[in-house]
Amino acid sequence: MQRTNQGQSEVIFLSAITCLFLILIHVLEMFFFGERQSLNEISSTTYQLSHFGIAMFAVIVGLYLFKQSRKKEKRLGAFEVSKVTLLFVLWSLFYLVLAKVAMNVEMFTGWKDSILTFAMGDSFYHLSFISVILQFLLFLPLLKLVQTKAGWSILLVVTGMIHYYFVSPFLTEGNAFLAQDGLLLKWLFFFVLGGYLARHWDSVQNFLEKFNRFGLIPLIGLIVFEVTYYLMYGSIYQAEWFLMITVPVIAVSLLGIYQSVRKVVLLDIFLHSIGENTIGLYFIFPFIIFAYSSILPDAVWQKEYFVLVFTLVLGTSVFISKLVRLIVINIEGIKGPVVKTKMLNQQELGIN
Repeated sequence: MQRTNQGQSEVIFLSAITCLFLILIHVLEMFFFGERQSLNEISSTTYQLSHFGIAMFAVIVGLYLFKQSRKKEKRLGAFEVSKVTLLFVLWSLFYLVLAKVAMNVEMFTGWKDSILTFAMGDSFYHLSFISVILQFLLFLPLLKLVQTKAGWSILLVVTGMIHYYFVSPFLTEGNAFLAQDGLLLKWLFFFVLGGYLARHWDSVQNFLEKFNRFGLIPLIGLIVFEVTYYLMYGSIYQAEWFLMITVPVIAVSLLGIYQSVRKVVLLDIFLHSIGENTIGLYFIFPFIIFAYSSILPDAVWQKEYFVLVFTLVLGTSVFISKLVRLIVINIEGIKGPVVKTKMLNQQELGIN
């Protein structure tokens, strides 16, 4: 397999693992509620783990976009950006209606606050990251001006300092705007980390080919640390700056593990099917979890049924995502020949 293809496959692999992780922790959250665990403890743990997933997705987006740029492929155009924006708007409206109708939550608190809430992705808990992506796409042309590896090293350090500053409690406490998750400056470091990996991709590949068998060691080390901390203090380590350590280590570890995972054909196929539908899954899975939490009896939300419920949520999310994707592809397939026919007719009229 060529390295360019490997790069694409590894982005899909990282997307699949991150998407599965996010769905897993939100399904687990429902089971903790079923077991009558402390609300504050559940929300705090889920919030921190969700931040890890969002940071991983930022790395993936940065890696994907800057690998495209590096290979001088077709640039991300206005049409692609407009599609992401349209999806963000439509899904935001959908979840606002859901919150009003099904949860009786009043989201409109005045035009100024409501527009800000909508724009920052606060219509539902997972949409803030889509707002961050749209903000990053506006910032992307400036980052593409950095062409040297030294420049990217400096950029990584600078954005790391920005991240540390904007997640510090003395800045966010008492400031609702700076405390919200839909602020690009809180995640810019991870997008740049993805770009840094893309700019050093050959070196990363060479390193992973030599040391891929050791990829599990740092991953296991971080898991042992978090488990030990949880057993000692009753919660996971929650300092947000800690993501600047955990995310790079786990991202590189997963890239190393993929060298072995891709040899297991069925597992690779399964993860590829998840990874290539990540955007659709990200938009739909909160609704699927909400739907099942509403229709399934309370007795199901016990730990012995966890695998069943997780499978239901994942399977339903994948099915709906693939169905919507198929419908969109068919619509584009119908529109394509129509547009081409109109262009040919216009050319003929011009000649005549």
